[in-house]
Amino acid sequence: MNKLARFMEHFWLAVAIGTAIATGWVIYTEGFAVGRQWLIFPGVALAMFWFRRFTRAKLEAMKEREKGR
Repeated sequence: MNKLARFMEHFWLAVAIGTAIATGWVIYTEGFAVGRQWLIFPGVALAMFWFRRFTRAKLEAMKEREKGR
């Protein structure tokens, strides 16, 4: 389970980087007025990355506390 959680963290980080590059390209070629709507994609991917990381850290801490009892 922990390997899957780490894989998904890296997946969302890669999606965020990829969409940020694509967004930058669209803003550069088409202008900010057209490209600003693309900013939502890296934003959502980054939010998913941080949510997964926060959740995994909390679950690991909970397992450590249970292990210590």
